[in-house]
Amino acid sequence: MRDGVAWEDVRAEFRYDPASPLLVRLTFLVTHGPRITWYVGRDVLHQGLRSVSGTGDVQVWPTYIGEQTTVWMQLTSEEATVVFEMSARPLEEWLDHTYRSVPAGSEMARCDVDRFLAGVLGGESGLDSPYIR
Repeated sequence: MRDGVAWEDVRAEFRYDPASPLLVRLTFLVTHGPRITWYVGRDVLHQGLRSVSGTGDVQVWPTYIGEQTTVWMQLTSEEATVVFEMSARPLEEWLDHTYRSVPAGSEMARCDVDRFLAGVLGGESGLDSPYIR
């Protein structure tokens, strides 16, 4: 949804890196516009398949119309609030694949929290940090 009233199809790439097991990288490929990347918690997307999930800048929730389920995702920045609608089934199948790669509850075993915090506090970005293994 654009400018509060206009709908536009937007391609999105969902990427999951087991080296950063808590996050999903979403890159939106806007026609005639820049690529826009957001990092969203994998659990926020997963919970959003069944109920309202997320607070603040990212919120995800399901909508049921007959037998069809869609997922809505609202992203809010200082400049704008944008709402996306997507089919639930492909998202659920993709997330299931990520959970086979890194099971729920095992994510922190892949993270060196002390090194990550040292990198963040030292001014390095934690999202692409070498401190997450």
